[in-house]
Amino acid sequence: MNATPTKSTLRLSGGVFTLSILRLTHASAKTLQAELAAQGPALRLVQGAAIILDLTDIDPSLSLPFSEWLTILREAGCFPIGVRNVSDEQAEAAAALGLPHLRGSDAKAASAPPASNTAAGSVFSQPLRSGQRQYARGGDLVCLGAVNAGAEVLADGHVHVYGPLRGRALAGVQGDESARIFCQRLEAELVAIAGVYMTLDAEHPLWGKAAQVSLDGEHLHIIALEN
Repeated sequence: MNATPTKSTLRLSGGVFTLSILRLTHASAKTLQAELAAQGPALRLVQGAAIILDLTDIDPSLSLPFSEWLTILREAGCFPIGVRNVSDEQAEAAAALGLPHLRGSDAKAASAPPASNTAAGSVFSQPLRSGQRQYARGGDLVCLGAVNAGAEVLADGHVHVYGPLRGRALAGVQGDESARIFCQRLEAELVAIAGVYMTLDAEHPLWGKAAQVSLDGEHLHIIALEN
């Protein structure tokens, strides 16, 4: 008599997710803790988020305090899930604590052409409500409606918002430093380009006005968007 086959309760599939990248520039755990504390309200924007630790700026020969980093970050409400741009020895130490080495995202790997130079992109015609996210992979994102508070728009290239930008806008999310953010009314919670971010409030001189955001080195510049 043949046994009835058991139906599997497991289903394995692929998926694409947008993750936050935390680039550490110092190996000291105390420095990390102090800088997180100095972030103030801005830290709430990444609390509860899965993050990747980017160690591009840290000496690959150093023995790193991964365990201390994990404790500090988790206490701050962040959840590291992997590392990138590390030496083999550092990767082994990270893996022992459950942090895989994400080799595919290493800065030393062959880079693709800038995303803003590709023909790919996305046009989104509906307003984005709180909790919604729209991502344009491989190109620009054009939003014809409002991006409301709590919503998020992301693009490998530029972000264009032809309405109020009240949520978060992230351009050049794959590292394109030439990407920009354009909006008809700047009321954003946060803007970011290539991982460099800035939080805003109503005290900003261009609040409520048409503006563009660009990156120069490690600093974001916001200027009026002229007609």
